[in-house]
Amino acid sequence: MKKAMQVFAASLLLALSAAAADEAPVPRMFKGMQKGQWKADVQSSASKPGKAMPSMVVCTDNLMQHSSAGAKAPESACKRRLVKDTASEAVMETTCPERTSTVTMRREDAKNVLITIDSTGKRGPTSMKIHYTYLGACTAGQGTVSYDKNSDQCKRINAAVAKMDPEKQREQIAKMKAMCPQ
Repeated sequence: MKKAMQVFAASLLLALSAAAADEAPVPRMFKGMQKGQWKADVQSSASKPGKAMPSMVVCTDNLMQHSSAGAKAPESACKRRLVKDTASEAVMETTCPERTSTVTMRREDAKNVLITIDSTGKRGPTSMKIHYTYLGACTAGQGTVSYDKNSDQCKRINAAVAKMDPEKQREQIAKMKAMCPQ
């Protein structure tokens, strides 16, 4: 599940940060979209069939801040191209030495986006569908990604935080706590 969450988060960050980054092609469908909280529900995932993935909330304001803070993306051997670009749909293809991914983003209306990720590579094909729903403005202190405070993810995060040294890991603890609002 950890690997599927990494793919999910990376795909989300690719799609949303492309809207904020100056160097990447910005799909037209992102123009004029609401900033704020977007709830992400994984509708299907070929990498973990039969196992429901947790919903999460993404604060796009924080993504935009990270992007505009001058944080440069690490050098990559991957090539990205915008295959389709309309006001309601974008298709981005990423070709890396070990994997090729196609991310299809469809704007259903002002508050709903469906993203489909199809990927092929040495480990075999994967596929995932994620539905995003706009919830409103981000809250003060909200993390970039957050889970329901009663979720299994937050239980694991809180257990890990309890074992950390607050004097040595203060910054990491703060980031982890921001993922599980109380």
